[in-house]
Formats: sequence, structure tokens, C-alpha cells
Amino acid sequence: MLKGTPFKNKGVIITGGGTGLGQSLCLKFASYGASVYTFGRTESTLEETKQRVNAINGNLEYKAIDIRNFDAVNEFIDETFRKIEIIGLVNNAAGNFISRTEDLSMNAFKSVIDIVLMGSINTSVQVSRRWMERKIRGSVVNILTSYADTGSAFVTPSAAAKGGLRAFTRSVAVEWGPKGIRTNGVAPGPFKTQGAWKNLIPDDSYEKILKEKNPMRRLGTTDDISELVSYLISDYSSFINGEIITIDGGEWIQGAGQFNMLSQIDDNMWDMIRKNRVKKE
Repeated sequence: MLKGTPFKNKGVIITGGGTGLGQSLCLKFASYGASVYTFGRTESTLEETKQRVNAINGNLEYKAIDIRNFDAVNEFIDETFRKIEIIGLVNNAAGNFISRTEDLSMNAFKSVIDIVLMGSINTSVQVSRRWMERKIRGSVVNILTSYADTGSAFVTPSAAAKGGLRAFTRSVAVEWGPKGIRTNGVAPGPFKTQGAWKNLIPDDSYEKILKEKNPMRRLGTTDDISELVSYLISDYSSFINGEIITIDGGEWIQGAGQFNMLSQIDDNMWDMIRKNRVKKE
């Protein structure tokens, strides 16, 4: 957790700030003193975020914009740079759904890729250009997913888009680093938000499965992720660049070891294994 108000008199742009993780990010940065600027498609949810930020005496401005409308997004970015020194960008806007790949139309693929990949590339380029022009040292954090590296069945458009954004993150980290711009990614595992659960989780039983297969025996929270993102935007992480930080309670490495699932067996089975081992010693 950061201390005090490290972002006082500084601005941060957060995409998709109306619900879930986006709203949590807005609240977190506002609590650390940042002037927060966010946009998303639904004005009512953005207004809810603003009211919650107001309740903690924070400062937030928003505009209802679809991230795929590049002209409107670029105008919004221009407006924010005229108001305050922007030092951070968090690309959080997302789109996802569960489906068999063969059941999807090309429009379904295009929709997710345009939001997640092209939308994030556009904001990154537009904000970074302005930093370069003004010689501002800035930080970009792209919200990825733990399956951006491995891919994942039944969420193919998201896996493709997040995988592309992962490559973009590392590419521009090298290219823009000499200009004082850091670019990192945060790759969450499963964490519960109303939007994600509605679109992705078939029923309540699957939540239990997700918890049981996680070494921490719980799901992540939006606050877990928001704290990490705020650290990466801050000067406390000034030498971290081009990193993809997985935040999943160890789920990713749990699946990598062929014997990791032995954590599921009971004490009686361990007694049998021990006795068998002792015989061979």
C-alpha cells in the first residue's frame, strides 16, 4: 500500500472506469490524491463511480465514450492534458464472453480485439506522444490476464487480444523507455466482479472450483489489483519497465507442476504414500 497522496496535483487516465476493476482503480488513485479522468460506454455507471469518488473527497471527471471511437478518445485525451500534468495511463477497458470458438462470428472476434487490443494501442500511442512532446516521464499499465501467455480455450477472442497487448507492452517498453516512458502489464487470475461473473461464470459451482484449485484458496479482489497498479504508476517503481506481473495467488504455477494437485488428497492417502516410501528407504 502506498502512503499519503503520492499523486497529488497529478492526473491519471483510466479506461473503462464505470464498473468492476475500473471503478476500483478510479477509487484507489483518487484516494492517493490523483485527479482521475475516465471514460466508458455507459454514463450511468460512470456517474456512480464519480459519486463514490466524491464520497472520499476525491476528484474525478468522466465522459461517455466508446473506446473504439478513436476520434472521440483522442479529443478526450487532448482535453485532459490541457487541464493537468498527466503522469499515468491504465488501459483497463475490456470485452469478453465464454463460447466455443466455432460458434463465434467474425464480428464477435472483431469487437473484442477492437476494444482490448486496438483501443489500448490507440490510448497508449496518443498519451505517449503527448508525453514525448512535453518531455514528461510517464507510466502505462495494461491490464492483461493470466492466460495472455498460454492462451485459453472458450475465450479465444480475449486470449488473442490480450496476447497481442502483452507483446505490444514489451515492445514499446524497449522503444519508449529511453524517452522516460515505462510500460508494464498486470495479468490477473480469476477475481470476482459483477460484470465478469455475469459474462464468464456458468454457475455458482464453478466459483468453488476456482477457489479450490488456487493455492491461496480464494479469488483475487479488485483491491488486490488496484494496489499493484497504483504502485506501478508511481515513482516507487521507477526502474520497473517491460514486466508482466501475474497476480493470481499462484494459480498459474499450480497448473504447471505435474504433482501440484497432490494438495487435494487426504491424510489417509498421505499415510499410504509415506508407508510405501519408508519400505523403499
